[in-house]
Amino acid sequence: MTSSGRNEALDTENARLRAMLAHAEEVSELEKLQLARTLHNEFGSALTALAMRMALLARQPADAPGAAEQWAKANAILAGLTRTARQVQSELRPGALDVVGLKMALEEYLADFGERHAIGVTLALPDDELALEPAQAVALFRMFQELLTNVRLHAGASQVQASLALDGPARKVTLSVADNGAGFDAAACDLQRSHGLRRIAERAAFFGGAMQLDSAAGQGTRVAVTLALANPSPNHRSTDPLDN
Repeated sequence: MTSSGRNEALDTENARLRAMLAHAEEVSELEKLQLARTLHNEFGSALTALAMRMALLARQPADAPGAAEQWAKANAILAGLTRTARQVQSELRPGALDVVGLKMALEEYLADFGERHAIGVTLALPDDELALEPAQAVALFRMFQELLTNVRLHAGASQVQASLALDGPARKVTLSVADNGAGFDAAACDLQRSHGLRRIAERAAFFGGAMQLDSAAGQGTRVAVTLALANPSPNHRSTDPLDN
């Protein structure tokens, strides 16, 4: 390669990295905005309702008619706040990911997703453990979250089939999420206008992987992400720029 060719390739790579970092900042701000809305809409209104109930109870004798009902409603609000807090915590960093690994984290998150949104879910997992870098495991989990968010917001699906498949000889792992929803024309999909899919594609590319999209109107959607397996190294510090 000539010197001008190397410079051109370097400029192209630098431009790609700048675009990825700029998008990472955009994603970070969008996620902060979503978290702020969750805290405002769910925590704010629930705390206001709880404060009103407690104020009513404070003005009543413990054995006053209706006091038990008010206490029950106050406890129900507290239970809802606890569920929301756990959900927010899981979105920020799933505890199972650090404690028992990616497979259990995916299983717990999908089960909770199906229960919260009344969607039937199935998950196929490999028997073997995965030789993933910690950053790869986090990236796969974030992409899983993003895919399920897309299902919830856009698919109108009643069923989701997910899988994590291990190809030992090829040293690859594939995460797949398929739904039976509305679908769309995949050939006409512009990733630059689809923040969720663009995030997934860029995360996959950062780890040397790829995203495959299959969809058609009325036939549901399947998205698969394939990453190369790597032996964890204590000296390796690869960090997903979209998870900062």
